[in-house]
Amino acid sequence: MLSNHSSPAVVSASAAGKLPRAALIALLAAFVLPLFFSTDVWSGKSLISFGVAWNMANGSLADWLLPNVNGFPASDVGPLSFWFAALSIKVFGPLFGNVEAFHITAGLWFAVTTAAIWYSTYLLSRRDEAQPVSFAFGGEAARKDYGRLVADIAVLLTVGTYGIIAAFHELTPVTCLLAFSALAFYGIVLSLEYLWRGSIIAGLAIGAIALASSPGAGLWCFFGAWVAIFLTPDYTSRSKRAVLTLSVAFATAMLWPILVFACFPAEATEWFKSWISISLAALSPLPADEYLWLLKNISWLTFPLWPLALWGIYAWRDQIRQAPLIIPLSFSVVALCSVIFTGTELYSTLLFLVPSLSVLAALGVVSLKRSRENFLDLYSGIIYTLAVIAVWVYFFAWTQGVPAKMAFSITRLAPDVEPHGTSVFLFLLAVIATLLWIAIVFWRLFKHPVFSWRGAWMAGTGLTAVWIIVMSLFVNLIDGARSMKPIYDNFKAVAVENKIPLDKIGASHLTLSNIAAFNYWGGVNFDKQADAPWILRAVDRDYDENTLDLRYEVVDVFQGRPRSSEKFLLIRRK
Repeated sequence: MLSNHSSPAVVSASAAGKLPRAALIALLAAFVLPLFFSTDVWSGKSLISFGVAWNMANGSLADWLLPNVNGFPASDVGPLSFWFAALSIKVFGPLFGNVEAFHITAGLWFAVTTAAIWYSTYLLSRRDEAQPVSFAFGGEAARKDYGRLVADIAVLLTVGTYGIIAAFHELTPVTCLLAFSALAFYGIVLSLEYLWRGSIIAGLAIGAIALASSPGAGLWCFFGAWVAIFLTPDYTSRSKRAVLTLSVAFATAMLWPILVFACFPAEATEWFKSWISISLAALSPLPADEYLWLLKNISWLTFPLWPLALWGIYAWRDQIRQAPLIIPLSFSVVALCSVIFTGTELYSTLLFLVPSLSVLAALGVVSLKRSRENFLDLYSGIIYTLAVIAVWVYFFAWTQGVPAKMAFSITRLAPDVEPHGTSVFLFLLAVIATLLWIAIVFWRLFKHPVFSWRGAWMAGTGLTAVWIIVMSLFVNLIDGARSMKPIYDNFKAVAVENKIPLDKIGASHLTLSNIAAFNYWGGVNFDKQADAPWILRAVDRDYDENTLDLRYEVVDVFQGRPRSSEKFLLIRRK
């Protein structure tokens, strides 16, 4: 095996065998499938996103331009992600339901993210600098096959990344930012070959990030793009790419503010003042005592990307100044700097880390030595098989009551959920996912495939299988632990009994997520007047109602979600 081409990747034609497209698409579809198992919205941030989108879908132009929840401003992020969610609710809501339509947008962002990562990796890995070793008598992977192999590995590793599960199953502007950060990365890569097209795509994506989050997020992404442009060897004009990208990004980001100030100047002033102040408040260095927390959480949530990415950087160190390495490395370094200097929002770190780490990790996989190339297969096979067994054991304990300690530990998460179990359809789906995972493990053990994507395939399918099984078997339990539906039902019953007008209730100490939930499920159109005759107030669980001002009377008390520290008081003004 002789070559005058210095490369750490040794990939034969057989190792670059094609992963069936149907299998890859099926895996990506399976990853988002659990989104639709529940008809509820679980997290506070998701409730806010849903509340804003639902108000847009059923509101006026002002609701679309100035995000709010039942008239209460939601000014911590821009409106772009809410626009897509609202359009989905308007189009698909009548067919599937509003919550299901809201979840469809997560599938959109996931598709954009994975497509951008795949094409970015494909373009980079097809470059001369990233090619594998040429064999003396031929038989190495062809350029096209090698590019497809590395791109497939990057997407599979993305699917197998722990933090992605939370990002796409807790639908917030974070998922939108992840998609556009991947698209910005793709635009910079594409600009190496097609200056105008790539720079425009990158600029549109960076501008969209500013519209979906804050100007600061857009600036950080542009900084990553700028560093990548100026550290990459000058295949095309650096200055022209940077200026074009910045110009398009600025023009995109300014479209919404111009329209808002033109239509609603008075309201826009207050809204943007709040938006900018929140954005500036985030520009604070990470406290010194939080660095250990940051390291621990990023290490966990970006696994298995980060160890493979570090190996990729080391293995390809001789090509460190070349585009396949310096572009993803630039984005990764800037992403780490962004979280250090903008606080502790961990998923914001993932937005910039995941696309670039996926490329570096994929290059790391194809450069693994023979003695180490089975590590990912071994890890995935053992860990995810044990995880599947544990999930089924806990499900048995939950439904049968034995072992008693396991049954108690899981039942106490949502003690009011009855009966214990799941639907026949979801149970069969969990069985199918289990059998498919067993088949994949047996395929790896007894077929001895030589494909270089086998380890990444097991990582992606393993995590997806575990997630489908968990959601299929425990969706009722999770609904019981996370849903506020019992609170809304009790509230509506009390409101009917006391003949309380749902548009005469004021909000006191309610979070935006509380307001969104009571507005949609409870039917409350909160009264913004200070002298509303009825008040819904959030208090701590141990709050003593007898200490309330004598001018008010507590009509009823609604306990919060299981294991939460809040409750709600329905108060009548005397």
